[in-house]
This record gives sequence, C-alpha cells and structure tokens, in this order.
Amino acid sequence: MKMPRTGKTVGTDAKGESPVPAECFEAPSAEGIEMDILPQLLGFQLRKAQVRIFNSFLKSLGDAGITPSDFGLLVVIGANRGLNQNALARAIGSNRSLLVAMINKLEARGLVARLKSEEDKRAHALVLSRRGDILIKRLKGIVQDHEREVTAPLSEEERQTLLRLLVRLNSSGEEVGA
Repeated sequence: MKMPRTGKTVGTDAKGESPVPAECFEAPSAEGIEMDILPQLLGFQLRKAQVRIFNSFLKSLGDAGITPSDFGLLVVIGANRGLNQNALARAIGSNRSLLVAMINKLEARGLVARLKSEEDKRAHALVLSRRGDILIKRLKGIVQDHEREVTAPLSEEERQTLLRLLVRLNSSGEEVGA
C-alpha cells in the first residue's frame, strides 16, 4: 500500500477519517525506499526514535564509555542501595542472565560492588562504588541536557505529553500477546 502524497489523511476512525495528516507520515527515506505502512506503526516510530536517542546518547557520553543500559543500571543501583540482582532484573525488565554480564562489566570497571546481602546470605546486594557514585552524579546532568537536546523539536507540553503516554503504555502491567 503506497502512502498518499496529498493533503488527505491516513488511517481511519469510526467515520473512516484520520485526525493525523498524511504529511506526518511522509518522512524522507534513504534512497527513495518505499516504507509502506511502517511510518504509521507506533513500534516503528518508537524504534527509530530509540535508535536516534541511543546514538545521540553515545555521542554525548562517549568519553565516559557508558551506554544507555549502563546508565540505567547505575541510576537504579544508586537509588536502591543493596538491591539484589533479581529485583534489579525485574525493575528494568531484563533477563537475569543478561543482567549478570552487565553487572560483571560494571564491577570490572570499578563502578559497582557486590556485597553479601543482609537479608539473604545466598544473594548479592548491589551498591555503587565511590567511583560509580561520583560518575553517576556527573552523568545525570549531562543526560538531562541530552534529553533536552533530543526533544528540542517538541514543546515542553508535547514532551510531557509524550512522556506521560509512554509511561502509561509501559505500565499497563502485561505483555502484549502473552
């Protein structure tokens, strides 16, 4: 299905109309490649935005050698001293085995330490090292500046609306198709 190139709207509501103009879906593509329905799909647009934000994040924090995943882990560990790996995996929606490798990397860099848990001697409590604490305090400001930069095309009201809608979408409590 080829996207219309007129001022007409794409997608339909109960009346067969869409409130979104077709031009909103007509982003230029590389080498004139037809994108068919992809520009109309939320998942496609979210993924494109995620890749754009990820790449910009890496440029902003390239000298620190921190990925968005590393940053997220350090923030959550810093805010929840003594959190165990299972709880951390659930909190960030990660597979525990993938998380262990990520924690190993952060521990090898001296940013995170594993301590014996006071509650469960078989588990490890995660804490930021002094170096990790100093780093994350510095990076939070850089990341907030980065967020303002990548959302510059949006008004503050639009940014807040997008954030609120994504939070609602992500907190629905169930996996789609599960």
